[in-house]
Amino acid sequence: MDKEKFNRAIELNKKIEEYKSHKTALESYNIKYGGGLIFTYNRMHNDVPLKEEIFGKNFFQNYMNALDNKIETLQKDFNEL
Repeated sequence: MDKEKFNRAIELNKKIEEYKSHKTALESYNIKYGGGLIFTYNRMHNDVPLKEEIFGKNFFQNYMNALDNKIETLQKDFNEL
């Protein structure tokens, strides 16, 4: 494997692990049941509920599906190297 492919493989692997870690964190907090956003600014926390009529009923499920698709695409690219 040449140096360019090796560096690309390292980059892809890092991204795959980052997305997998993100997915694991979301699953551990039961995001599939819905939720809201928490903004942090200067040590102040503000909870903001998401409006279902804007994001849709399946927003979190769609987000998790998109995350799975991103991981699969990166894994495919990694395997092709």
